[in-house]
Amino acid sequence: MELLSLDDFKDTKIDPNWGPFDYLLHVLHVDQQKLQKSQNAPPPPQTLCKQDHTGFKLRSKFNNSVGLKRKRNLKAVEEEDDGDGDRVAPKLKPKRSKKQEKSVCPIPPPDLPPLFRQLIVEEMGGRGLVLVIQKTIFFSDINPTASRFSIPFSQVKSHDFLNEAEAKELDDKNSMQVWLLDPSMRGTSITLNKWVMGSSSLYVLTNTWNPVVKNNQLKKGDMVQLWSFRVNSLLCFALVKL
Repeated sequence: MELLSLDDFKDTKIDPNWGPFDYLLHVLHVDQQKLQKSQNAPPPPQTLCKQDHTGFKLRSKFNNSVGLKRKRNLKAVEEEDDGDGDRVAPKLKPKRSKKQEKSVCPIPPPDLPPLFRQLIVEEMGGRGLVLVIQKTIFFSDINPTASRFSIPFSQVKSHDFLNEAEAKELDDKNSMQVWLLDPSMRGTSITLNKWVMGSSSLYVLTNTWNPVVKNNQLKKGDMVQLWSFRVNSLLCFALVKL
């Protein structure tokens, strides 16, 4: 992992209205951009291999001394036949990486816990379940002064939980009242907003978030999922604690 330096922030335009959380979001954004650039870098040149008459694979090296040493070792193997001419130089088996030896198990898609599914689908008549985000609870999510749950765009699994009218409403900086089913499966009305901070955007659940934290004993480090669904076309959410 390559650490961030001052050069990574040379194009940053500081907003005097930014708070600590705004700076944290911007640092995360710069770090993700740097990671994407490093992942898109061209791979290192491959080492060419050739095969000699003994069946051994020899790698071409720029260091002549290493190449001569390997040739001497091969010659010793060829001559180690006690004069009977029956022994043949053994062929080296290609090494397999540990990743190749392990069987690849596909990761199953996340699913809503059965009790939540039963309540939403069978009792509430909910439809169109969509996993919006799976994230770790940070201190900023349980800070009573902030009273909000952040849903960064960079972590959103799908934006399809919003219809066109709802997306436009949030783009126009208008808030929406939605229904939230908390981890203890109690329902509450909560406010959904969209915040834009420099080059970063996020959805937030706010206003009545503090009681959700208190009633469900949410703490830093908890893993949660936020699902969306519709009841009679109304947007609702379910917060699941894993």
